[in-house]
Amino acid sequence: MTDNHTIAELAGPKIDTAGSRSRAMRCRSEWMRWRMGAAAVAVVVAGSGCATTRPGDVSQLPRPVKQAPPPAPTRMTSVPRYSPPAPASRSFVDGAPPDWMPPRGIARRWKYIVVHHSATPTGSASAFDRYHRNVNHWDELGYHFVIGNGRGSGDGQIEVGPRWRKQKHGAHCKTPNNDFNDHGIGICLVGDFGAYGPSAAQMASLTKLVRYLSNACGVSPRNVVTHRGVTGKTECPGRRFPLDRLQRAVAGDTRSGSYRASR
Repeated sequence: MTDNHTIAELAGPKIDTAGSRSRAMRCRSEWMRWRMGAAAVAVVVAGSGCATTRPGDVSQLPRPVKQAPPPAPTRMTSVPRYSPPAPASRSFVDGAPPDWMPPRGIARRWKYIVVHHSATPTGSASAFDRYHRNVNHWDELGYHFVIGNGRGSGDGQIEVGPRWRKQKHGAHCKTPNNDFNDHGIGICLVGDFGAYGPSAAQMASLTKLVRYLSNACGVSPRNVVTHRGVTGKTECPGRRFPLDRLQRAVAGDTRSGSYRASR
């Protein structure tokens, strides 16, 4: 058996011991590098905390700061549309009832206020309207307002005629140029003031009405007149009608005092 083979060959394959040592050294070197990297990471993590923090001690770590929750998003609401103020109510203008204001307003035609009496013991706007239509053959009641005496209409009741609602010329005080019909507001008080004076309620209502018309139409108290004072051809509204007292009251003169009817 030993003739053709050496003892080394009989001992088995030859082992490269130098290569084995080289591979082992490379593996050890790679393991050392991995360990050194892991240690460096540990140092960095440890250095990020407080200097007195021990590994694994979380009691010394800084507490997280509580932040306020973000505000809730504001809901966009629609901007309210501008609404112009409602027009002033016409239920009262300077304390006047609504029917004193014509539906289309007051025309710029009035310069006078002419006071009349009916020269009858009773009457009303409807009664005078029938008379003016049937007897005088006018189109309608000639006056703009009628103030009752309690006989035919209420004592001191102010009735508004259709001419005032239409702002139409009057038919109550004829003159050559018709100025006091075209530009005069006719007010008739029921009664015969040649025999007695108007009632206190009539004078109170007349004063209130004439004050309103004077302010609303720009009529001077001097242009508050009587039928007789304009034409000189009639006694209307009678010698017992207190025109001077009415004019002072309309002008705001407190010396006019309270009115007492004379019977």
